[in-house]
Amino acid sequence: MSLIDIVVPCYNEEAGLRHFVEVTNSVIEGIPEHKFRYILVNDGSKDKTYLIMKELANQFDNIKYISFSRNFGKEAAMYAGFQHTSGDYVIVMDADLQHPPQMFPEMIKEVTENGYDCCALRRTAREGESKFRETFSKLFFRIQNALSETKMPYGAVDYRIMTRQMVDSILELSEAQRFSKGLFSWVGFNTKWLPFKTVDRELGQTTWSFWKLFKYALDGITSFSVAPLRFISGMGIVIFIIALIYIIITLIQTLIFGIDVPGYATTLIVTLFMGGIMEFSIGIVGEYLGRIFIETKDRPIYIIHHTNFDEDEKETKEKND
Repeated sequence: MSLIDIVVPCYNEEAGLRHFVEVTNSVIEGIPEHKFRYILVNDGSKDKTYLIMKELANQFDNIKYISFSRNFGKEAAMYAGFQHTSGDYVIVMDADLQHPPQMFPEMIKEVTENGYDCCALRRTAREGESKFRETFSKLFFRIQNALSETKMPYGAVDYRIMTRQMVDSILELSEAQRFSKGLFSWVGFNTKWLPFKTVDRELGQTTWSFWKLFKYALDGITSFSVAPLRFISGMGIVIFIIALIYIIITLIQTLIFGIDVPGYATTLIVTLFMGGIMEFSIGIVGEYLGRIFIETKDRPIYIIHHTNFDEDEKETKEKND
């Protein structure tokens, strides 16, 4: 009987965490050929998520939890969960039930019977999502795939099941600023994509604002592409050629035809244009330098405040003694 670990990042999931476990338990009860274990990761929640995790761990033997000292972000929560897995397969999903556990049987079949290393879901539609947000999402995937060699299908989400080998490969990528959708694609392996439709949360509220999604998208582009830096170089060459042509034209007008050189308006336009270009370029370079600065500090990706994994270690030690 193989062990399947279910990694669940949680942030302010007080309202729906119990319901998530109840629904998921009803699904895994129908898959007796595998053993399941939850790894709930509390990402510095401000509500009672941690207390509910402890209660669930006392109620169910197959629930483990990790609680951070503060909010480190969903990416850090997933990484911590992966580090604590030991199962033959690993599922990662959200706790809001927008990642339907009812798809477990189909996903498990793809990796256990059909030879895939990973079975992941891609969103084809989402109830209640604004047109603006949907358009922004499509634009991100198009830009990401155009600028990077690491391709991701439109609508790719974190919800997936992976083999032990794939999870171990992901753990070798220990950068502090993580973009897991890209990392999942970068390590390769055979992936089966299944379409699904998400629905609105039944309980609780989402913590993903548009600004957070924008920053997350920016992390994805800068993590897997240096195209913006190359764009600056190309833009500099184009501006140089345009300036050279303009200088030649101006000299011809002045020396041969005796036409007055344009004055204040032209100088102001060129100065403002070049100033804007330089500020834009410095911003792009600064984004990459900032990432280098953070990575070179080599700070831990997360800090654990509480966990019940220590209890397993104590029990093992007592048995060995």
